[in-house]
Amino acid sequence: MKKTFYSLSILLIINTLTFAHEFWLQPQKFLLKPSEKTNIDVFVGENYTGSKVDASKFTVSKLTHYGKGVEEDFISKLSTKDSVKIEAIFSTEGNHLIAFNNTNKFIELKAAKFNDYLKEEGLENITKLRKLQGKENKDGREFYQRCVKTLFQVGDTQDDVFKQNTGMRLEVMALENPYSVKDKKAIPFKILFDNQVVMNALVLAWHTENGKTTVEKMRSNELGEVMIPITKTGRWMISTVKMIPTTGNQKADYQSFWGSYTFGFY
Repeated sequence: MKKTFYSLSILLIINTLTFAHEFWLQPQKFLLKPSEKTNIDVFVGENYTGSKVDASKFTVSKLTHYGKGVEEDFISKLSTKDSVKIEAIFSTEGNHLIAFNNTNKFIELKAAKFNDYLKEEGLENITKLRKLQGKENKDGREFYQRCVKTLFQVGDTQDDVFKQNTGMRLEVMALENPYSVKDKKAIPFKILFDNQVVMNALVLAWHTENGKTTVEKMRSNELGEVMIPITKTGRWMISTVKMIPTTGNQKADYQSFWGSYTFGFY
């Protein structure tokens, strides 16, 4: 089958862009020695800059460490005194992946703001549904949750943990190891929702280095894949949003899932 990739823009400097809040795992270091301790902070913000998440705002429903032949519950390593922080030590060389999912939160936005948000996040399916149902002038009532990952390289050994399906409803998956590719090579990422490929998803590839952040916007192809050129510098985040209508729910009309996958070269 021929793979077609849709790119909507070249790299853009984020001085004039404003996106809805992203949510991601941000380690102190991505490249570690065996048994070297690191802390992972949970961030929310815009333009891949933000602040640590308030621990009182939600409940963590999944925090799992994946290594080669390892699946480990990391809830006991979670600190939530003021903000959410995860303490991590990986004793074996190879790739190590942390997956985080939280419980639903609720938000209600005025119709115009909600419609702008749908456009900004590339959620045309919901825009079309609202028009079809005559709801484009109604406020948007939404449940949302996060499905996020971060990938480490420990020592020199590499394996296939980078493409682990973690069982979260929205999965952002690398199909090649970001730590093994040559500089400036494009590597594929795949978007799944309920283990089904997501076609035409708006995917953002964020890169930050030395206080400068850029983003590339693209659409997933018929296999749910995008090709992302990676430079082996700074910090990266691949993100996307999936929204579906709810059924039989009196509080919210929509349910969204915010996915991200972070890695870096420091």
